Amino acid sequence: MKAPISFDAHTDIVIIGSDPEAADYDNPRGNIYGFTSSVIATFKDGRRVAKTVKTSPIELDAFEPAERLASALTNRLYNLKKLPVAFDTWHETYPVYGSDAHDEQELIEWERRIDEDSEVWGY
Repeated sequence: MKAPISFDAHTDIVIIGSDPEAADYDNPRGNIYGFTSSVIATFKDGRRVAKTVKTSPIELDAFEPAERLASALTNRLYNLKKLPVAFDTWHETYPVYGSDAHDEQELIEWERRIDEDSEVWGY
């Protein structure tokens, strides 16, 4: 496996629970939202893989461990010339827009699958 050119921390908004008593017109299931952080490794051709780090109701609590891990992995890569342990288990995520790995049709298919999953899981 080729080595990535960077490791970066990232957060996304996710559903971390639900409270039906808090349901209203805009949130009919009473979902409780929080943040999940991940470290994203970017390759020269624009491919990206990610590793989830932490989920928390507070964005900073989720982001800080991912930021520390991204920094440590960058140091490991450039100073020791070593990839992260179990790097082959990281999941593929969206490629860099406009890169060689970016394929508009593939992204449309990817988003369709995510929408189907969200319908199945009730997001």
